[in-house]
Amino acid sequence: MKSATSVPPYLQKLVLENVSDIIITTDLNFVVQSWNHIAETFYGITAADAIGRRMVEMVTFIFSDTTIEQAIADLKTNKIWQGEVSFQNSKGEVFYFLQTVKYALNEEGEESGILAVGRNVTERKKAEEKLKKSEKFYRTLIADSLDVTLLLNEKGEIIFTTPAIHRLLGYEREEVLSTNAFQYIHPEDLAWAIQSFEKEVEENPEIKFIIVRVLQKSGNWLWCMIRGHNLLDNPDINAIAIYLHDDTPRKMAHVALQESEKRFRSLVRDLHVGVLVQNREGRIEMTNQAMCRMFDTTEEVLLGGKIWEIYDDVIHEDGRIFLQSERPTYRAIETRQLIKDVVMGVWHKKRKERIWIIVSVDPILDESGRLVHVICSFTDITERKKLEKKSIAEKIGHQRLLAQASIDGQEKERQEIGKELHDNVGQQLTTIKLLLDYARSSANKETAKLVDSALKGITDVINDVRSMSRSLVPSTLKDLGLIDSINDLIESLRQTQTFGIELDYFEFDEDFLPHNKQLAIFRIVQEQLNNIIKHANAREVSIKLTCSNKQVLLSIKDDGDGFDLAKIRRGLGLSNIINRAELFGGSVEILTQSGKGCTLNVMIPHTVVSGVLE
Repeated sequence: MKSATSVPPYLQKLVLENVSDIIITTDLNFVVQSWNHIAETFYGITAADAIGRRMVEMVTFIFSDTTIEQAIADLKTNKIWQGEVSFQNSKGEVFYFLQTVKYALNEEGEESGILAVGRNVTERKKAEEKLKKSEKFYRTLIADSLDVTLLLNEKGEIIFTTPAIHRLLGYEREEVLSTNAFQYIHPEDLAWAIQSFEKEVEENPEIKFIIVRVLQKSGNWLWCMIRGHNLLDNPDINAIAIYLHDDTPRKMAHVALQESEKRFRSLVRDLHVGVLVQNREGRIEMTNQAMCRMFDTTEEVLLGGKIWEIYDDVIHEDGRIFLQSERPTYRAIETRQLIKDVVMGVWHKKRKERIWIIVSVDPILDESGRLVHVICSFTDITERKKLEKKSIAEKIGHQRLLAQASIDGQEKERQEIGKELHDNVGQQLTTIKLLLDYARSSANKETAKLVDSALKGITDVINDVRSMSRSLVPSTLKDLGLIDSINDLIESLRQTQTFGIELDYFEFDEDFLPHNKQLAIFRIVQEQLNNIIKHANAREVSIKLTCSNKQVLLSIKDDGDGFDLAKIRRGLGLSNIINRAELFGGSVEILTQSGKGCTLNVMIPHTVVSGVLE
């Protein structure tokens, strides 16, 4: 007989199939009597396969807080058991259920079976696990942090601290709670710390952090970097968060750096070598006293400027102007390469003279290879340059004395040879000629022809000897002067040569020219005309002599074959010309090309002293 309130079977089935929970019924021996659709979905077993089999044969549960035996015992005692279990399906997926198991009663109130309802709590369980893991992570992070985190109220009292306070300062957490944080600040740093805290409370901090000394439990003072964060408006915290970091290594490194920089600056200042430290733009950031003494200036004048702008009148050793792109500092900045031992002549603005220095520039790069600074060293070599110049002048003077002695010897030898040719050979030839004239008067016809032939030869030899004697000993140079001697030389060449010679001396005055320079000019003219005769095949030759307040200029130009100066070996004639010019500090310039003739320019300097050229 059914109860009037019993639910029809089809309604029971409809409910079982549409709820979201797993609903299973068994008999008192846990043999499955019903198995809803949700059970099929989670357990992967159809109702047809499940009904009639024991539950433990099909599904293995893991109980979170108990065992299956204890759960069954609790069910028998309390007629109901509720707890959390997990299950892993054939795909390896783990699900969590809130399981409720109770006895089912028949119409007479007797235990007729068991009803098991499983609610899927997997998502909630995973969320809880994630939350627990996150909480554990942050707790561990805070507990193992090297820095200390404090929470202070508006009065500066410590209401929370992390365990790191023991590692950093030596206090136990309980020792500092409810104490005022400022009692641990060094007296010299206290005002700054209080001011920073008050501004943080007002949410108007001026700085991101402060560096102060904090008292350790041992009594020592520890340099700490302290940062504040106003969290008073955060309902979960309602405090000022203070973060303490041990700043001792950085502080010690900073002190060491300051000491190192102090030593470096002292070292640089005491150096006898000029030193500049410039930034990547070339602006001077540091200099030393040696540099200031070298240029008779002050640090204030140099600092902030660029060396190539402050001193722009700079030359090479050969007199060329130093371009900005050639300046050592500029090159080091552009190339980031070491520049060593560049000799520069710098115009000293106060001394009104040029000083000579050796410059080396060393670029300083950071870890990434970027230029940070350049360090320039300057060594004054002006005195050395003067000594070198003096030594060179003495050597040149000595060489000139040797050259003059050599030339004087040559001239003496010329005179001896010329005198010998004139007085001895010439006289003997003349005597032979007289004897031949006498023999001719008494000779027969045949013999007279031979004598005439001999007389002609003797006459030619006498003329040649006279010409050689005149060229070796230009007697007219002292008697007539330089211009007349050159004209005499030209006249003798006109009789034997096929080219024309013109002499221009309109702007030349030989009256103040010493005899040794007149002789040098005559020999140069003589030597070059001899070169033209031998090699030039010229038709016209022009000689020009000019004289100014500073130099005598001789120019000899021909329209002959010319030559390639680079391919012609310097002969004795050309060497003699150059040596004679250099003897008086002069120079020689040769302008020529193949087929374009040749121009010889000789410059001999002189000065006028009391109306006399020297």
